[in-house]
Amino acid sequence: MLRTEIRGVAAAEPEAMNWPYFRRGDVAVILFMAIVLAGIVFVLLFFPQRGQRNFGFGPEWQCARMEKGDPICVRLVGKGEGGGGR
Repeated sequence: MLRTEIRGVAAAEPEAMNWPYFRRGDVAVILFMAIVLAGIVFVLLFFPQRGQRNFGFGPEWQCARMEKGDPICVRLVGKGEGGGGR
């Protein structure tokens, strides 16, 4: 009689009995992926990409990043474009 009551309870609440059990390999993969993702986030936050120094301007601009404040950008002038007032 005790067995039928236990079966009756289990049948009445099947979602309470279907929690997955993680094996050692599952936990290892989850931890490994968490470490890899944390490493990627760390690299992207603390080592900015060196190739993008124009800050959204075209290739004719040269920009310098300042320690504090916004970057300073200067437009490069070609030989024929001289900006003189003559």
